[in-house]
Amino acid sequence: MRKPNLLFIMTDQQKATSLDLYNSQVNFIKTSALRELAREGTVFNASYCPYPLCVPSRISMLTGMHPSFSGYVANTPFIEDRHDTIFQAAKKRGYRTMLVGKDHAYCEASIGGDNGHHPKFMDNIFDKMYCALHNGYQPPEIERDLPHVRPWLNQTDVLHRIWGSEIAPWNSDQSVTARLCQVAEEYIQEWDRVDRKTDTPFCMWLSFPDPHEYYQAPKDVVECIDPATIQLPPNWESDIGGRAEYIQFMHWYFNSGGVPQEEVKKLIRVYLAMCMNVDIWLGKLFSFLKKNGIWEETLIVFTSDHGDFNGEHQLIQKFNCGYDGCCRVPLIMAWPGRSVQGRVYEHPVSLVDIPSTICDILGWERLREDQGNSMKDVLFDETPSEREFTVYESGVAGESLTKKDIPNFPGHRFDVEPIGRWSYDPPHRFGGKMYAVRTKDYKLIVRQDQANEFYDMKTDPWETRNVYNDTSYTAQIIKHFSHLSEYLVKVSQKRAGSSIAPQDEWYRAGGNLQWEQSLPEKFANANKK
Repeated sequence: MRKPNLLFIMTDQQKATSLDLYNSQVNFIKTSALRELAREGTVFNASYCPYPLCVPSRISMLTGMHPSFSGYVANTPFIEDRHDTIFQAAKKRGYRTMLVGKDHAYCEASIGGDNGHHPKFMDNIFDKMYCALHNGYQPPEIERDLPHVRPWLNQTDVLHRIWGSEIAPWNSDQSVTARLCQVAEEYIQEWDRVDRKTDTPFCMWLSFPDPHEYYQAPKDVVECIDPATIQLPPNWESDIGGRAEYIQFMHWYFNSGGVPQEEVKKLIRVYLAMCMNVDIWLGKLFSFLKKNGIWEETLIVFTSDHGDFNGEHQLIQKFNCGYDGCCRVPLIMAWPGRSVQGRVYEHPVSLVDIPSTICDILGWERLREDQGNSMKDVLFDETPSEREFTVYESGVAGESLTKKDIPNFPGHRFDVEPIGRWSYDPPHRFGGKMYAVRTKDYKLIVRQDQANEFYDMKTDPWETRNVYNDTSYTAQIIKHFSHLSEYLVKVSQKRAGSSIAPQDEWYRAGGNLQWEQSLPEKFANANKK
């Protein structure tokens, strides 16, 4: 039998409830391509990112290492070549390897590509690379092929605001998403001509920058979404008074000045259009795979590195927290014609489990440092095992911001771009360690030196009520702490050291803490070296 291909599809910052596969209540898109993929395999209904930030989450899902174990807990540094990833594993096994889109794990995608610069070891991993990024930076290949994108992103001031969103002055076929799917098809066509006849399979990482901010979408796609259907999220007015003070500070930070509800609804509409544009172009790519007999020869994974609040709890973007809007992501896996069809798996899983699952299905040895749990049985067995819990995390040791820090930000408003930082980078956004424990029915959120939170996900899926102090949940809370202890033992087996980002000092500037005051002594000393 021919070795199966691997198509690993990733979006950036897509919450699970943006898709009708996960949410039919409010603010979702009707999928076509992804629903087609779901019919061929499994939708993981409770899938969580290991860390709600691009680089740590991507490194975890490529290596199978939990962030605390690996030490990668910020957007720099990027992964070192001493670590195994699924793409290195594919290359060693004779696969034709390709990167199309946003990397942000091996290096900053804005300097990648055929005409740019990237770490030398990436040439030993990927046979072909075509990179893309979001916001006002783009690699040479996008500048060459889509010269209209970057100037408009940089010149449109509203995009630089916290709740800023805009309808792009071009149609879907002129978007970065479209170009990436076109390149993916071109690369596969070349593989079909050159390598398929020798039974050399391909391994492609197709990684879309959308729906990460800047929030902008092609005009013809936005027009497909009726603005009258957009509503404020069900938890827009949730009570945050009994939650961690860090959450209360962030609520103030994103809303200071009084964000108009119409601006929120516009952003939600544009965000959903970004998600819809991905689904449209994936549909074209899937049709190409079917037409050329590649569909049933390919293991396909679709997911996102983390979510986006998109108005939930009156919050936006992502930061150091454990709520579903930020951390629950879509995950669909299928080997068309071979995997169990149309399964919805309700038990909690982590993106850390992806490498072990891929290796198990394809018959590879596990990656050297992989800590994940294979989900092969969920895709192929008549009766899969029931996973009891998953744990995800964020933040670095030290204090989190509180409401007492608000006076340190005089003049701050939601509609004015902060001086010296991106609008979506509030200072100190990853100060203070957070862990979240998710079981099938409940969630515990523990934050260093601040209030703990507990949610009954059966009766309160939008996390509107913190029931941590409700004694009727005491037994369940104790059980969740036991799960957390099990996780902490697992990630402490190796002293990871510090990979705290130098830029994190920049994030913290303006808060009540100096950089070295906010870290344990061992980390502060490591940072001086």
